[in-house]
Amino acid sequence: MPAIVESAKKRPLSYDPVTQTFILYDEIQNGTKKIVRLEKLTKEELINLAVERQLCDDQGSTVILTGEVFTKKQLADEIKNQTAVGMRMFDVDINYLKFYLSQFPIECFES
Repeated sequence: MPAIVESAKKRPLSYDPVTQTFILYDEIQNGTKKIVRLEKLTKEELINLAVERQLCDDQGSTVILTGEVFTKKQLADEIKNQTAVGMRMFDVDINYLKFYLSQFPIECFES
């Protein structure tokens, strides 16, 4: 399993459309859940995953994008509403997540 900082463990790594639950690092590590490949998720499910990943972060923290300051809640709303800023943040987060998940062994994924 790839390394992860403790604070990032609360951010979901995937989403299970069958059980409609988010999948966390600890659940993968202890074998109770498998990663659903992001390619199997719908656009709506990916957006919900990206929104949840923002909301799980420290809500008081801010991010500066395009010269503007956003809270994590505001970024989640931007992603949910598919604004220009939101879609850029969505792309960055999902592309990072795809890279990070590529570091996991094949047995961590749903077949």
